[in-house]
Amino acid sequence: MKSIFKVTVLLSFAWNLALVIGVVLNASYALPRAAGGQFESFPIGIRFLYVSTTFVVLYQIYVYLQIMQNKSVKPIWVTKAFAYLGLVSVFVNAISRSTQEQFNVIPASIIAVAFFVASKQVRTQ
Repeated sequence: MKSIFKVTVLLSFAWNLALVIGVVLNASYALPRAAGGQFESFPIGIRFLYVSTTFVVLYQIYVYLQIMQNKSVKPIWVTKAFAYLGLVSVFVNAISRSTQEQFNVIPASIIAVAFFVASKQVRTQ
């Protein structure tokens, strides 16, 4: 992968991580950008769900960093699974009622493409 694309992917991960942690912490910047932008304060159930989402994003970052260092990724299907998860994220953000949440389509798309590209690399290793 090209260096500029790698940096863009890492910036997209940083955005995602900041956003999900913002929901967990009930930060004001996250309110219009997550969960449909419909809450003045995130309910505890949503915040708990985003704790698990935080761990998924951290694992995605770990897997992507492994790929960047040309290390093996086990199981090999995880990159394809993250690519499809990225497509779901693109769709969910795109249909959001919140225009600020719709912006999340951009980093979600970048991450999805990165994992689709990575899934082809992992299979050829």
